[in-house]
Amino acid sequence: MKRLKTIVFIVTVFTTSVVADRKLHAEFNPGYAIIQVNYTTERANDIKFTEPPLYTFASVFNNLYEFNDVNDTANMKNGDNFKKMDFKNFKWNITQSINNNNESVEIVLSANSYRGPGINKTGIVSITLKVCGKKGTGFKLPHLVHTPESGELTLTLNNLNTNFTKSRFAVELLTSSSFPFNKSEELLSNTFSDDKLSGGTFLNYLLNAKGDVEGGGFLSWKPVIYKAENTHALNSSSTIQYDVHDHPFENDWINTPLYNMYGNSLFGNNSQLLLKSINVSFGQPNDEFYAKSNYTYWTFLVGIGAPPQTILGFLELSIIASLLLLLTITMILIFCIFMRWMSSKRNSIIYGK
Repeated sequence: MKRLKTIVFIVTVFTTSVVADRKLHAEFNPGYAIIQVNYTTERANDIKFTEPPLYTFASVFNNLYEFNDVNDTANMKNGDNFKKMDFKNFKWNITQSINNNNESVEIVLSANSYRGPGINKTGIVSITLKVCGKKGTGFKLPHLVHTPESGELTLTLNNLNTNFTKSRFAVELLTSSSFPFNKSEELLSNTFSDDKLSGGTFLNYLLNAKGDVEGGGFLSWKPVIYKAENTHALNSSSTIQYDVHDHPFENDWINTPLYNMYGNSLFGNNSQLLLKSINVSFGQPNDEFYAKSNYTYWTFLVGIGAPPQTILGFLELSIIASLLLLLTITMILIFCIFMRWMSSKRNSIIYGK
C-alpha cells in the first residue's frame, strides 16, 4: 500500500449539478456550483469550485503535546518539559476503510512512529473519520449525536513510549473560518447539560463560530476520554479544555494538506481568514497518568450549521413519566387525606363532639 505523505480529513458540503466520475461529494440544490477534481496530480489546488463558497469552516489537528505532570494536576499549564509533535510530520497510512450499507463511511489512518529534534516516538497514533447520511448517535461511548452536516473524529494514542513517568498528552486544534475578519464574529466555548446515553458525562463543550450569518462551523465534544478499547464508564477519565486564542501563525494553516489541496479556490484571501486555536489535554488528577493504561481514546464532532442536539430517549421519558405518575398519586393521596379530615371535622361539629 502506498504510504501517504500527509493526512487530510475533509467534510465538504456544497451545491453541484454534475456527478463526478469518482464521486467524493453529496449533492444539494443542483445547478449552483460544480466541483472540479483532478484525481491524477499531486499538485496544490487540485480541487476547485466554479463558484466561490459563501462560507467555509475547517478544523485540523495541528500539534500533539507530551508534558511532564510533576504535581499530578492534569493541567498542561502546570506541566514541564513539553514535547511538541507536528501532526503533518507523522508518517500516515490508511489502515481501514469501511462503508456501512451506504449509511456511513469510516476511514482510519494511523502512524507508528515519529522522528523529530529530541523526539523518537514509537507506538500507534490513529485518527478515525466517520460521516453519516442521517442523524444518529455514535455506536461507542460517549455516543455523540451526529448529522449529515457533521463528521465524527476520533484520536487514539496506543502504546506510545513516553519520556517521563508522569507523562500526559494534549492536542492543539486549529480552526479556520472564511468570513471576513470583523468583530461580529467570535469563536466561543460554552457548556450545556447533555447526558443522552453518555455514561454519566453531564457536560458538552461547544466551540461555535458565529458571524453576521447564522449557521457557522462548530466543534463539539464531551469532556471525557477512555483509557481502554472498551469505552466503559469505569475506563474513563476527563479532558481539560483551555481558552480559545487567536492564532497568529498563518503559515501553520497555509502549510496544512487541507489548504494545499483546496487553496484559494475554497479559502479565498488569507487576510480574510479567522484563525483560532484551542488546546485539549487528556487525564485527571489521580488517574495514574498515561502510563497506567498506555491508551487514550478521544472523540469530537466538527460540522457546519446548527450543532446536533440530543432528544429525550425512552429511558429519560420513562423516568419523567414515572415521576409525574408518582407526583399525581401523591397529590391524590393528599387530597383524599384532606377530604377525610374535613369530613371528620364536620361530623364532630354536627354531633357536638
